[in-house]
Amino acid sequence: MRHPYQSTSPSTPTLDTAFSLDFLARLAEEDETLTAGEADLAGPWKCEPLPGRPGAVAVLRVWEELDRGDLPEAIFWHSETALLLSLVLPLLGREPLFALSNKEEADGFAVEAVYGDQGSQVAGWLRRHEPRLIEALHLLEALLRSPVALAALVEAAGPGAIEQIGRILARQQRA
Repeated sequence: MRHPYQSTSPSTPTLDTAFSLDFLARLAEEDETLTAGEADLAGPWKCEPLPGRPGAVAVLRVWEELDRGDLPEAIFWHSETALLLSLVLPLLGREPLFALSNKEEADGFAVEAVYGDQGSQVAGWLRRHEPRLIEALHLLEALLRSPVALAALVEAAGPGAIEQIGRILARQQRA
């Protein structure tokens, strides 16, 4: 991926940075660390209106600014979709929390989960070999571990859903 500081066009504005362009150019030539993918998606992210495109919403890192030449990670017509992307980006960047075995056992395909210091352990089995289910489990588990992401998800659901969530939780507390 070409970064703004790697541009060959002299008309491209240089972004503010505490590092020299020579230093950044040398870094671009080195191999990435194992955690680079997670760091690249970690954010935190923000959503803001895209100037000149009424109704469009840009997704940027909180320290990025459109008027300084930063390119948005995404642009959406619906703010709810932009908000969803802003919360899913750091979740996707995390190391997978679940893995699906390719070998079928008596109970199905083993699902392994990573439990901190305990390492990887069998958490259950799926009847079918369906990797998309494992990806969904990863996203949901990562979502549960992030109160900020949970709040953004509820916000994206809108006022009607928020009201219903409150009613559901209140009734569950009484049960």
